[in-house]
Amino acid sequence: MSPARRRFTLTYRVALLVALLLVASALVTTLFTLRSVETTVEAQSESSVENVHSTVGTLIAVEYSGIQTYRDAALQRRKDGLVDVMDTLVAMLEGIRADAAKGVITEEQAKDLALRTIPTIRYGNNDYVFTFDTAMTAIAHPDAKLQGRNLIDLQDTDGKFFIQEMRDVALNGGGYLDYKWIRLGEEIPSPKIARAILYEPWEWILGTGLYVDDIDAEAAARLDSAKAQLGQTLGDVTLGDSGFFMILDESGNVVLGPPGTDLGSLSTTPEGRAYVDQVLRAAPATDGQISNFTETTTLDGRTESWVTNVSRFEPLGWVLVSAVPQADLVGPARSLAFQLLSLSLVVLLIGLVAGLLLSRRIVRPVEDVTKAARALAEDRFDPAALDRAATRQDEVGELARTFQRMGTEVVERERALRDQVARLRVEIDRTRVDEAVSEITETEYFQQLRERAESLRRGEPI
Repeated sequence: MSPARRRFTLTYRVALLVALLLVASALVTTLFTLRSVETTVEAQSESSVENVHSTVGTLIAVEYSGIQTYRDAALQRRKDGLVDVMDTLVAMLEGIRADAAKGVITEEQAKDLALRTIPTIRYGNNDYVFTFDTAMTAIAHPDAKLQGRNLIDLQDTDGKFFIQEMRDVALNGGGYLDYKWIRLGEEIPSPKIARAILYEPWEWILGTGLYVDDIDAEAAARLDSAKAQLGQTLGDVTLGDSGFFMILDESGNVVLGPPGTDLGSLSTTPEGRAYVDQVLRAAPATDGQISNFTETTTLDGRTESWVTNVSRFEPLGWVLVSAVPQADLVGPARSLAFQLLSLSLVVLLIGLVAGLLLSRRIVRPVEDVTKAARALAEDRFDPAALDRAATRQDEVGELARTFQRMGTEVVERERALRDQVARLRVEIDRTRVDEAVSEITETEYFQQLRERAESLRRGEPI
C-alpha cells in the first residue's frame, strides 16, 4: 500500500482523531490551569507579602507597647510617690493646725509656721513642695524669684498655662498635670509631673512635682535599642527574592532600612522623591490598614516594576513600607506554570502513545476484516487470517467471526459451483462429439466406406 493511501486508512484516521482530541483537551486544560495557577499563586504571594508587612507592623507595635508600659509604670510609681508626699504634707499641716486648735499657738502663727516650713521640705532628688493661694499667688515657694508673685499667667517653654491648669485641677478635687520646668540651680527646662490639691481649712493650693526626664531618657534609650534591633530584623525579613522593608517618617526621610540596602536615591533623585511622595499619599489615615500600589522606579539600584505596601504607625509618626519587585511575585507562579506545562506535555505524549496503541488495537481487527474481504474478492480468501480478530469478545470480534463464516461459505459455494460448471462442460462436450460422429456416419461417403469394410470382412472383392 502506498504512503498516500496509508494516510487515509482507518487506523491513521482514528489515530489522528485521538491525537487531535488529546491535543485540544490538553491545550484547553493547560491554558485554563496555567491562568488559574498564575492568578492564584500571584494572589497568594501578594497576600504573603501583606502578611509579612502586617507582622512587622505588629512587631513594632509590641515593642513600642513594651516601652510605653515601662514608661507608664514608672510614671505611676512617681505619681504614687507624689501622693505619699502630699499626704505627709497634709498630715504636717493638720498637726500644726491641731496645735492652734489646742491654743498652743494662734492660727496666724500656725499658718506662718507652715509657710516657713514648706519651702524647706526636700525629698527625692532635691524635689520640693510649694503653696499658692486660690488667686495663684506663690505664698510658699523655694524659688525666691517666684515667692510672693501671682503666677496665674505663667507659661512653660511649650506655651502651656500650667498654673491655671494647676488651680483648676486642685479646685476640682485634686489630681495630676504635666509641664516643663527648670530644676533648681539649672537653666534647661525638663518635663515634670505634678500633683495639686486644695487644703480646704486654709484655702491653700498645695503642689509638688517630680521630674520625669530620666524616665523619658530611659524610654528613649529603649526605643533606640528597639530601633537597632528592628534594623537587624528588617535585614532578615524575606519579601520575595529581593524585596525589602523600610520605615519613613512623615516627611519622607528614611528612619530605618535593612542593612546593605541603598536607599539614597529616595532623597537624591527626582524619581526617588516622586516615589516617596506617592508612598506618603498612599499611607492610610489610621494604624492597622494597608494600602498598595505598583510603580516602576529605581530602588536599591534596580529599575523595575515594584509592588509597594504602605501602612502607618501613628504613635511614632512612622510610615511602614514594603517593596517587592513584581517579577518576584509572578516568578513562583510562572515556575509552577512551567512545571504544569511540562507535566501536561508528558501526559499528552503518554496519551498520544497510549491512544495510538489503543487505536491500533481497535482498528487492526477491522483491517484484518478489510484484507479478508479484499482476498475474498480476489479468490484468495483464507479463514485463518481472521483467527486473531475472531478471538475478541467485542463487536469487532463478532464481525470477524461472522465474516469468517460468511467467507468460508462463499468459498465453499464457489468451489461447488465450479465443480458443477466443470461437469456441465464435460457433458456438453460429449454431446457435441456424439452429434459430430452422427453427422459423419450418416454421410454417403461414410456409408460407402462401411459397405466396403463389410465386403472385406466377408472376403468379397471390392
